[in-house]
Amino acid sequence: MTTTKSRLCQEQLPLLRGQGRFIDDINPVGTVHLAFVRSPYAHARIIKVDVKVAKQQPGVLTVLSGHTLLSQIKPIRPLLEHADFQATDWHPLAWEKVRYVGEAVAVVVAVDRYHAEDAIEQVIVEYDPLPVVDSPTVAMVADSPLVHEILESNILLRTQTVSEEDRVAFEQADVHVKGTFRHPRVTGLAMENCGVVADYHPENDDLTVWSSTQVPHLLRDAISESLDLPANQIRVIAPDVGGGFGTKMQALPEELIVTFLARQLGCPVKWTQDRMENLRASFHARDNVVEAELAAQADGKIVGLRAKAICDVGAYNSFPLTAALEPFTIGSALSGPYNFRYYAYEGYAVATNKCPMGAYRGVGFVLGPMVIERLLDNLAHELEMDPLTVRMKNLAQPTEFPFKTPAGPVYDSGDYPALLDLAVKESNYPHWRKRQAEALTEGRLLGIGLSCSVEATGMGRGAYRKRGMVNVPAFDAASLRVDRQGQIEVFVSTPSQGQGQKTTFAQLLSEALGVSFENIRVYLGDTAITPYGSGTFASRSMVSGGGALLKAAGKMREKLIQLAAAHWHVDPAQVSYSNGVATHKSHLGACLTFASLAELAHTPFQELSPNVEPGLTVHATYDPPPAVSSASVHMALVEVDNHTGEVKVKNYVVAEDCGRIVNQDIVEGQVRGGVVQGIGIALWEELLYNEQGQLLSSSLMDYLVPGAYESPQIQIVHMETLSPWSEEGIKGVGESGTIGAPAAITNAVMDALQVQSTEIHLPLTPERVLALKRENG
Repeated sequence: MTTTKSRLCQEQLPLLRGQGRFIDDINPVGTVHLAFVRSPYAHARIIKVDVKVAKQQPGVLTVLSGHTLLSQIKPIRPLLEHADFQATDWHPLAWEKVRYVGEAVAVVVAVDRYHAEDAIEQVIVEYDPLPVVDSPTVAMVADSPLVHEILESNILLRTQTVSEEDRVAFEQADVHVKGTFRHPRVTGLAMENCGVVADYHPENDDLTVWSSTQVPHLLRDAISESLDLPANQIRVIAPDVGGGFGTKMQALPEELIVTFLARQLGCPVKWTQDRMENLRASFHARDNVVEAELAAQADGKIVGLRAKAICDVGAYNSFPLTAALEPFTIGSALSGPYNFRYYAYEGYAVATNKCPMGAYRGVGFVLGPMVIERLLDNLAHELEMDPLTVRMKNLAQPTEFPFKTPAGPVYDSGDYPALLDLAVKESNYPHWRKRQAEALTEGRLLGIGLSCSVEATGMGRGAYRKRGMVNVPAFDAASLRVDRQGQIEVFVSTPSQGQGQKTTFAQLLSEALGVSFENIRVYLGDTAITPYGSGTFASRSMVSGGGALLKAAGKMREKLIQLAAAHWHVDPAQVSYSNGVATHKSHLGACLTFASLAELAHTPFQELSPNVEPGLTVHATYDPPPAVSSASVHMALVEVDNHTGEVKVKNYVVAEDCGRIVNQDIVEGQVRGGVVQGIGIALWEELLYNEQGQLLSSSLMDYLVPGAYESPQIQIVHMETLSPWSEEGIKGVGESGTIGAPAAITNAVMDALQVQSTEIHLPLTPERVLALKRENG
């Protein structure tokens, strides 16, 4: 444990000391800078772009409009194999019309950012405003204006799941509870905004690109496709990245323009996003409305669930996941960890004149507990049962795994009743109820909220093939290279945005090979040295990247055994390897350390059989299972101010099961960070547009996020139910905090107010809380 702590400090200390190397720290000699002219209109035709005056400004090298680049850069056009999907062309610079406020229409290249920013004020753009499509429900109407005139409608995707055989039982059930749930449009708001630097090398026609990306290889694919440049001539590097949360896994139009201009100008080109650009024109998430109905028997047993989700996905499909991400994941998540028969779902991805949508921590899985956990509380109220009792009656049992959910996905393993018991015990739930009763006598409003959720993690090729998402390879890879002294270099395809991958990967390999933690160096985020793979998103790093690393370690063990067998002139079956030592089974005392084997692999004096290569280098590619399922139970105790409607989180407990825990400190860091983001979504965060498609929360004065003061103490308890499908039982944990928190906070607020509203609209701002309170008279 000491070495793990030491290496963790080595990974973090440069960042704590301000010695990290982020995009804004990368400045090759001769770098020029970009600034973008962005549309003030949500929907308008571009009549004219006049760049003459801007080109004459001091320090300006060139100014380009969308017409100039139309034949130079292919548009972003991700594909989906689905009968009810419509693709969209997203040009890096709009040329014919703009489709959201903040869409880029021209770019200025100057000697520095200051001159570029000054010059964009001199670009004159003439627009012809068009009717704005600001609501997905309006956009779905047949006579609605079209965001893309070449498409049949604004519905970019429709998906449906129905189990008709149990419909009658659903209709005739004893109790029905309904609700409409609105999740706000939000964004990940990473500490570091997006940015990209590109440096062209004309001597060999190579392009080096630094980007704050989560998916270096996928970004390289996008650049290769858009610029019609072979991928082996493009090197993408993700340096230190100050947070991603999914919002940096999409290809940005700006990344394509920067790389194009680097080749055209023959010098390094740089763009760093400011916070207003980040909020207006980076990727947003969620913005979903779900109408749902839950049916149950009089004893509280669920009969079925019926739901409809309408997802506002903005103006374009994003690369690589497309607009299908939210409706697909909502549909798979709504049934949660519960066992019932009837399930009917339809989901829509609808284009509007807003910023395009992408991934953000938890994606549509957040809607699962938000919907079913609220409906379960309403059901408990109708049946006069404790919310805990209703859940215990319906949770899937450990004997039922692998468990096929009503929504379709199959969960690999878990013990959900035990996990709920663990959370109840850690929170001292009876004491919370006692505190609530005592507070009520004092005129104070305390509420208790509960949320049970499942997170599909580390999804492999089977899951993406089923979804039809052709632009995601869905596998990852790892390579190991051992030098003559026994030092190990590790190369994994899943980069880091601050989650501590270097620590956990080194720890995983140290345990697998029985070698010193300090003798391992891990390299991530560079397409020139790391093997091809999907990248870091959807809680896949430890499942997929770690799985590839463990497979590579297995190959390394086999090679070490072969080396030892060749040295002793015996059959490999006579050799065993464990704890960093190869042992001769038939000769006690005959052993070779890892360092000795490394020396043997690199010396010409060691005779090797024809099937054993000299040196110690191995590579493994890993296709993880369709998904392995982590689970968590969240319990929140909140206080609602009777007069102002302000909500304060008093206590928060998480019981989580992410399979084998490799590094508990990092797991708990992920959970805590996710919970805080989930609390922010429940209480403060909302990207709000008006009817003209203007973003009203375009600064941190309006888009509120929790800080240290608003973040509660979070108690975390662990359960380790190993997955039978993944390498060494590992499951992901990156999103469970965010998935479970909004539902737990919402249920706690409603419990404090003692209302059973059928309309839930996050965030629960003081104004909305007071409106809910008035419902109770």
